[in-house]
Amino acid sequence: MTDIDGRARALTLQRRPFVHATVVRAQEPTSARAGDAAVILDDGSIEGFVGGQCAESSVRSAALGTLRDGRALLLRVLPDSSADFPETPGALVVVNPCHSGGAIEIFLRPVLPAPVLRLVGDTPIGEAVATLAGFLDFEVVRGESFAGATAAVVAGLGRGEEDAIREALDAGVGHIALVASRRRGAALHEEHGN
Repeated sequence: MTDIDGRARALTLQRRPFVHATVVRAQEPTSARAGDAAVILDDGSIEGFVGGQCAESSVRSAALGTLRDGRALLLRVLPDSSADFPETPGALVVVNPCHSGGAIEIFLRPVLPAPVLRLVGDTPIGEAVATLAGFLDFEVVRGESFAGATAAVVAGLGRGEEDAIREALDAGVGHIALVASRRRGAALHEEHGN
């Protein structure tokens, strides 16, 4: 049996997106029990247990959907005759293809890594950017490579700007911002050909 909480912590530290799935209700006959848990990775693999083979494809499909849209979801896997299972407005309902007749509800919570802001410059404006980025749920890194950065802010006020911009461009950072005067910014922009 997989230690799901430990695995979830490890995936979070690795910055790998996954879905934490927990069975919140089960109606026999089903192999799942309330409290069963699993992680569903971005490649569709499932570690842990939230139901047998009949529920697995529905869980995988719904979990990958939550990774795409970033929203939690209550998945109801019900038999054809689900009159005895209470209504749950807002849940995604799928029909269980097995003949067992069991029903389960699984809460799917996507866990997505925070976007990374690579901050260059030990200046007051750099500190202000770091504070603001924290409020916007960015992970702020300094002194590391630009690999994996969603965005970069270069706030060196003339110190190391050109090298930092070149490194960010070479790393393929999607958004690069420079804190500088318009004249300095235009000169650097022209120099880097962007």
